Amino acid sequence: MPVQIVYATAAMLLIALFPVPESYREILNVIAFGTFGWGAYRNFEPIGPMTALAVVYVIFALLFNPITPVVLPELPSRLLHIGGAALLAVTARRFER
Repeated sequence: MPVQIVYATAAMLLIALFPVPESYREILNVIAFGTFGWGAYRNFEPIGPMTALAVVYVIFALLFNPITPVVLPELPSRLLHIGGAALLAVTARRFER
């Protein structure tokens, strides 16, 4: 996956902190689910240090699940978006290996 898509997903997560239509959030859930799912796939090693990062990606993918969305109150939802954007921005190069 190109790094530009990872950065675009992080930017979309930050945009969701502002008032946006519900359809934007639905599309964001699909994109974030795919990005975090791909990150989990790329960082999974049966035995190795990157397995913990893969587990974190899986947790974020489940929280952004578009099929059965997790509904959180406003503050935890904002923290989830900020944390997800930060995680993607910091670990973007891990998607290329």
